[in-house]
Amino acid sequence: MALLIAFVRNTGHSTATPINENGHAQVYHAPKTVPATAAQKAAAISTLSRFIRSAVIRRDLAASWPLATAHLKSGTTRAEWLGGTLAVVPYPADGFRTVGFTLKYQYKGVLGYDALLLPNKTKAGQLAGQQVYACELHDVHGRWLVDECYPRKTL
Repeated sequence: MALLIAFVRNTGHSTATPINENGHAQVYHAPKTVPATAAQKAAAISTLSRFIRSAVIRRDLAASWPLATAHLKSGTTRAEWLGGTLAVVPYPADGFRTVGFTLKYQYKGVLGYDALLLPNKTKAGQLAGQQVYACELHDVHGRWLVDECYPRKTL
């Protein structure tokens, strides 16, 4: 009978603190909250509302293209976007009833919202398929554009 012993070295990642070029530890500092004005919030909600109805619901993809930042559009041509290949998970248009928004965070030039998409009532009168999307908008030269929008929670 033969016995085989194999030695496998540790393949885990280092827990060492990252050091910058000055020899100091890199420390994460949360951005400072900067309250947005009522006008900024209204403009952001207007953009986000149109984006949800055009990109997420897939009712008018051409209308959503100018509402997205270059970051959200990266790796996708306009033709691909219009063909439905975009970095936004769709919500079924036939089940969509309305959307509501909750401001989650605000930094200088950045607003983060949760968008709650509510479905039409089913035949039994029950709501099904409520979806929360996490969406971040950036102020790009005075226009609020969607930088990311993804499903965060199903209710």
